[in-house]
Amino acid sequence: MEHKKIIVTIGRQFGSGGRTIGKRIAERLGIAYYDRELINLASKESGICGEFFEKADEKTSGGLLKAFALGFSMNSAIFQCNDYLSNESLFQIQSDVIRKVAAEGSCVLVGRCADYILRDDPDCVHVFISARMEDRIRRALEYNKDLTEKDAEDTVRKADKSRASYYNYYTDKVWGAAESYDLCVNSSLYGLEETVDYILSFLKRP
Repeated sequence: MEHKKIIVTIGRQFGSGGRTIGKRIAERLGIAYYDRELINLASKESGICGEFFEKADEKTSGGLLKAFALGFSMNSAIFQCNDYLSNESLFQIQSDVIRKVAAEGSCVLVGRCADYILRDDPDCVHVFISARMEDRIRRALEYNKDLTEKDAEDTVRKADKSRASYYNYYTDKVWGAAESYDLCVNSSLYGLEETVDYILSFLKRP
């Protein structure tokens, strides 16, 4: 029996457990998972040093251009400030990689405006994961035990602001707004495992 192709894109608040949820969905469905792997693929496909994509990853244009001005290696060359690729070019390369992996088969894609890039793909389901601030702060502290609770909250808020700026800059939608997604879930209501179950039940609907 032929299985229906399914692409799940996941947007997420920092500390919501979205990455873990995405991985577990992919494992449960037996399909590919892409998060930071997209950076490696974009670098391999384009021949461009992964440092460029790392610096641009879910950030808007301003900060990366300064990094380019300092010079980063690309194909064993050093680019000067008047000789860099624009963030828009990097976004286009990464977008092409996202379309390619989605065309190749079922997968879960986390972040990087994948829902917008694949907005016309009928096999896609677009999910956004949120969580209560106290849970997000707790996870931030688990990620980095050297942080104070205040530092952790600042990290959460700054990360969200960066992701929202990146998303809103490259799309005509609003990051985290319900109308931008097919399903919005608060992982604090169920916990990570039951959130995975909930999303999987949504994917199995007729």
